[in-house]
Amino acid sequence: MDSNRPKLALPKPLTGLKRGSFANYTLSNRLPDIALQAIEDYEWSPRAKTNLKKLAAEMPDGKLGELPDDNAPDRPDWKKHLEPFRGQSWLQAPWFTAETYFFRRLIAASGYYRDGRGKMIDPYARIKREGLSPVYNGLRDLYFGLQALLPDFSPSKPHFKEALMYMLRINVWGNKADLSLFPDASREQVFAPAKKDLSDRLLVDHAGSTSNYLTSSQAYQGRVDIVLDNGGLELAYDLALADFLLKYELTETVCLHTKPFPTYVSDATTADVLSMIDYTSEAPNQMVRNMSQRLAQNKQNGTLIIKSDYFWTSPLSGWQMPRTLSKEIAGTDLVISKGDANYRRWLGDFQWPFDTPLLGILNYLPVPLLFLRVFKSNCLAGLEPGQQDKVEKQDPDWLYNGQWGVIQTYFDSSHLGH
Repeated sequence: MDSNRPKLALPKPLTGLKRGSFANYTLSNRLPDIALQAIEDYEWSPRAKTNLKKLAAEMPDGKLGELPDDNAPDRPDWKKHLEPFRGQSWLQAPWFTAETYFFRRLIAASGYYRDGRGKMIDPYARIKREGLSPVYNGLRDLYFGLQALLPDFSPSKPHFKEALMYMLRINVWGNKADLSLFPDASREQVFAPAKKDLSDRLLVDHAGSTSNYLTSSQAYQGRVDIVLDNGGLELAYDLALADFLLKYELTETVCLHTKPFPTYVSDATTADVLSMIDYTSEAPNQMVRNMSQRLAQNKQNGTLIIKSDYFWTSPLSGWQMPRTLSKEIAGTDLVISKGDANYRRWLGDFQWPFDTPLLGILNYLPVPLLFLRVFKSNCLAGLEPGQQDKVEKQDPDWLYNGQWGVIQTYFDSSHLGH
């Protein structure tokens, strides 16, 4: 993918320079507050506390410098990532670069890769634990809804495609579970998607065409990749979707792509995935426990794969994907991309007009891509002309408040025979 680019001319990257913008607020307030909160959530060493305070204090007017994390495995990569923006402030650099750099700096400040008290300690562990509170009830309600569509859970029933559409719509609303944006979102009422939200607040809803594709015998999926976003209830829904695809033989293999270290507060690491499988094994509801048991078996027999790559925590765009990962992704039959940050990566976090066709941006991809995303930033494409004005009249904060989303597919003619 690194040899290809969008066929459309690239617009300007989003930055935090515009006062009053969400990017400006993020870099000036939200991220420094996350660093200060991390100090309170663990008994860090004096060195780590000092480093976290310094990180918060230098934002947003300080200059981006080299990653201060000697011997960390991705430090040489970050030297290359930051070279084009040397001497720029947090606000001057591209927003996606500054944001991913902040979370990498927080890990460096806490000593994640350094011998000592903070080594391999998740700075967000307390918040993640609180984010588990809605998981049991959320999955229970998901399976009650699925059982209403498939009373005997049989794929031969006429409502099977409808059940898959239901799974996709539930899954996209799990993306509301973003603890970096909504730190009090461990409360169930924040997570639970109202029935009307399952479709009414989707500005693009390709659940039907996705269901047709996944259930087509001509397009039988050998492998589906899911690029994970948040832990907590969103991860629980992701695992339920993976289980659904495997249980009903819509794919032979599911590969989950996790973050290699804790980032964006609630993003899922491999440890979070394994913990969630264990956690759901003790759920009060038998259907949830059965899901956990199947997933554990799938992991053991190799049909559920968990991988991580430093690309997913880098500031690189989708077309800059390293060749080894690109080659692996090219061998899959569908990539499901979860959440806002992953969406921004595939689109380069540029200021695309919202009605820009995805085909002109994502032409570098050799495989179909499905976005399951709730809006938490203003990087967006693929809307119909006039759709932006309509939703802005209804909700002026629609781009940032986590109340609107998309189930959005990218296909081109070459994918149909993939």
